[in-house]
Amino acid sequence: MRHSGNFRFSNLKSENLNSLVIKLELIIVDDSALWLSLAEKLTKSHPLVRSVLTFEDSYDAWVHIQLAKPQVVMADIEMPGMNGFSFLEMFGNRMPFISSSTKQEFEVVARELGCVDFISKPFTKSELHNSIDLVYNRIYGKKVSAY
Repeated sequence: MRHSGNFRFSNLKSENLNSLVIKLELIIVDDSALWLSLAEKLTKSHPLVRSVLTFEDSYDAWVHIQLAKPQVVMADIEMPGMNGFSFLEMFGNRMPFISSSTKQEFEVVARELGCVDFISKPFTKSELHNSIDLVYNRIYGKKVSAY
């Protein structure tokens, strides 16, 4: 049997997936309760995600990142106090970041600061899941796809 190189998690039953794969711990930072709730729901539906913590307050997120050192951070660019660019400057070289914004023009700066992926709001489940796949590939060096 020939292996295609792209492993598809949809071919596995969920009970088998839990024993085979290292799952991600994510935090999501966004000052919009609506976007935070949507991102949390979509992220939790990804088979590579073990846990999701959300923060509306950027300073609370900053403290948590320093203490808990999550595997992945998804942060909105435009937030009061500490914005997504500040997070990237402080932590972008220590952990993978997914940046998001309603303004596509922020993508260039976010990537220059080290974000692994940038997704424009409004984003779809598929776009967010593809970003998570990309981050997982970066961390573990495995080519994966949840679809």
